[in-house]
Amino acid sequence: MFTEVLDGLLRERGISRTELSRGSGIPYTTIDGWFKKGGDSVRLATLKRLAEYLGVSLDTLADMPGDAPSPSEQELLGRLRELDAHGRRMVELTLSEEHARVLAEAEREKEDEPVRYIPWYSTMAAAGFAAPSEGVDYTPIPVTGDVPKNAGFAVTIDGDSMEPYIKNGERVYCVKDGRGVSVGDVGIFCVDGAHYCKQYCTDGRNVYLLSLNRARADADIVVWASGNRSVTLLGRVLLDKRVPMP
Repeated sequence: MFTEVLDGLLRERGISRTELSRGSGIPYTTIDGWFKKGGDSVRLATLKRLAEYLGVSLDTLADMPGDAPSPSEQELLGRLRELDAHGRRMVELTLSEEHARVLAEAEREKEDEPVRYIPWYSTMAAAGFAAPSEGVDYTPIPVTGDVPKNAGFAVTIDGDSMEPYIKNGERVYCVKDGRGVSVGDVGIFCVDGAHYCKQYCTDGRNVYLLSLNRARADADIVVWASGNRSVTLLGRVLLDKRVPMP
């Protein structure tokens, strides 16, 4: 399948779908649609952009499993070759009109889809902290393009304690769901009223909130089970790939 081969290429190169969208100029919604609905209708121009970005030949992409003509398509191709010049022009005209119709219908479907908005919190407490709490200022942003579909809110990170994975001033998307956080996940935490973006770890009793930038190990936070500090998960940060433990 097209998506299986494409996914394999992305894994080999360590490229996320978001990075593929940014690097190739292909909308994220288009790429996401391939993996949800199949990539049988990928256009030649799109294949060329993929081939250029991934550094593979066009033949490599064009010959992907699932892209070979079906028996019915081969029969149509055979009939096309039997036509004279006038017949071929008529077929090309029909194909052009039908292709334009399909694209127009696809655009209308996109327009008909309701757009969901999430809050982007920009208020920050201090370097390395983020503040996605109720009542603070935020900007509504649409869940389109590079915004993950399951994102619940976004925050801007201030500080270098999570570099190089999350850079100073970067906007991150978060989700609060039933899964919560597992060891190694990055989350937004509230500890005694202050807000932090940290990597989560626990030994079963104590909670360790770690800075990925080990030059900022001084910003690590430990919530001892025997202490009286409170820690609350506000959301799990959605990252393109899992980051290693310090």
